[in-house]
Amino acid sequence: MMILSPLWLWGLFMIPVYLWSARRFGWHTQGWLLFAVAMLILALSRPVLSEKPVSVEEAGNDVILAVDVSYSMRATDIAPSRLGAAKEVLSHIVRSDKRDRFGVLAHTTSAIVLSPLTKDTELLLHLFASMDESQIITKGTTVMSALELARKMSHASHPLVVILSDGGDELSYEKEASFAEQNGLKVCVVMLASKGGSTLPAEDGSLKDENGHIVISSRNDAINAIAEQSGGKVIDGADAGAVLEWIERERGEDFAGSTTVARYQELFYLPALLALMAFVMAFTTAG
Repeated sequence: MMILSPLWLWGLFMIPVYLWSARRFGWHTQGWLLFAVAMLILALSRPVLSEKPVSVEEAGNDVILAVDVSYSMRATDIAPSRLGAAKEVLSHIVRSDKRDRFGVLAHTTSAIVLSPLTKDTELLLHLFASMDESQIITKGTTVMSALELARKMSHASHPLVVILSDGGDELSYEKEASFAEQNGLKVCVVMLASKGGSTLPAEDGSLKDENGHIVISSRNDAINAIAEQSGGKVIDGADAGAVLEWIERERGEDFAGSTTVARYQELFYLPALLALMAFVMAFTTAG
């Protein structure tokens, strides 16, 4: 027999407290109460019988999450901001999808790896939480660098790439669309900007161009060509559910392996039942 939560056994030191408080019930009642408390503590410590470990086969997709962190992502036409909405989508995806591996990259005029492919949800959530709009200073977006880096991050034939962006600056994404198609990337574009656009925050109010005019950043739908040519999908707005549905629909086996899982037969119900019976005996035989 094994004890999975042995710290609960420290609770046995509480028995003297019960011994003192139970004096008014008489020694007969006191004995039943002591036994009940001891059995309850034993139940909480989770006694188990170890069984033969089993091997569980695992398989899933390689999913690259590419986050636009250019200055325009500070706009607030998508609440709480474009980057804030991206963080919420990313967190929801990795919390909900326990089957696939996720890699994360950030891109502006160049791309960098924030996390290699991993199934460590807590690590990814910590990474997303550390993204701060105040750290964004680079203006401009180059999507090609994100696609090239995404291709290097996975050895899968057809890794899935989720681009969270406001569309960037290019008038045409023909080169990027061709690159994605030729390199087996299936791209989902999550558009995080409105057609009306938004001003961009600056130290003196709103960002202005060299002529002193307030800059309005709006969505650039030209980026949708990448998704369309690569056989991917365009999602309008911070719809994490739609991204998860797309990942599920494109389900493949980019990686496979096995994990050994320990199996136990729980025994907590036996001391719990004895504790209940003892409590009943303590108060029904009191006199």
